[in-house]
Amino acid sequence: MNSERLSPRLNRVAQLIGQYGPQPIRLADIGSDHAYLPCNLKLNETISYAIAGEVVEGPFQSAVKEVNQQGFSNVIDVRKGDGLEVVTPEDNINTISICGMGGALIRTILEAGLHLLTNNTIVVLQANIAEPQLRTWLSKHHFIIRDEDIIEDNSRYYEIIVAEYLPSQQQVLSKKQRLFGPVNLRQPDATYIAKWQQELHSQEKVYASMKAGLEDANHPKLVEIEKHLQLIREELARVEKTN
Repeated sequence: MNSERLSPRLNRVAQLIGQYGPQPIRLADIGSDHAYLPCNLKLNETISYAIAGEVVEGPFQSAVKEVNQQGFSNVIDVRKGDGLEVVTPEDNINTISICGMGGALIRTILEAGLHLLTNNTIVVLQANIAEPQLRTWLSKHHFIIRDEDIIEDNSRYYEIIVAEYLPSQQQVLSKKQRLFGPVNLRQPDATYIAKWQQELHSQEKVYASMKAGLEDANHPKLVEIEKHLQLIREELARVEKTN
């Protein structure tokens, strides 16, 4: 992967930034690593300005090197810092991308920097785990989920969430919507089905292993996994019936 050729998941993130970011797009890419995403977006003239934020020294230096090599130091500002602390109100950021982290960490980053967000700020989030918890947080903090996608990349499935910050509104999500995603539920595709078939397989193994090690068949953990499995089975049955 490089600035000219992104991984499938980052390529989809780039597409969604271009589709939903307010024009002209002023991006803050948090946890930017090598700054491949903002450099790619500038190469394709998708963004007018970007901050590449990185808290770790090694990736920070890699991002500085990549931006300089691409000749973008005048439009991509590489800053070292934790989360959204690299952003100031004067930057006029209207789009934020946070990719490749756990949902809990993404939630923490957004919560700490919530005061920096303005009305209609777009966030494009790719969480590796804990997507339902992230959706729960978004719904409680006045974000409206505009789009979602699931991308297969190197034999793993990654969920991407696009949300808009609207302080005057609130999106109430059901348990099912928090788990599967409100947009995903409306437009399930083959990748969506494959992801949840894999998740069902994985959770069935966890359940069998846990059940073998517990004497109490009504242990709260077992009951919780049973309910989770039932939701997945019902959703797969619904999708298979409609297709």
